Amino acid sequence: MPERLETELAALRERVDAIDTQLLALLNARAAVVRDIYTLKKEQGVPRFNQARTDAILQRLTADNQGPLSAQDVRALFTPLLEFFVKGYRAAEGETAADGHARPTILR
Repeated sequence: MPERLETELAALRERVDAIDTQLLALLNARAAVVRDIYTLKKEQGVPRFNQARTDAILQRLTADNQGPLSAQDVRALFTPLLEFFVKGYRAAEGETAADGHARPTILR
């Protein structure tokens, strides 16, 4: 591989690595807030999952998106992320998946 290519790839990969680290920090911050939301909902006897809220989040994100991701890309990325947080909360409550395996434990 030519030296210039290696140098440019290394620089771009460093940027991607830094962004990944930022994403991880943001996801952990989101997990902490979601945990607080679910704790409050449990204390108040409010159902933890609200499909209207999930739909509103996806609508807001696709409206705020300025690319290069398409609206479809945003939904494809965020839908499983939102589902993961719901499943993670259920794991913290000791629930298991239909296949009998424990759900993610991110919110313990």
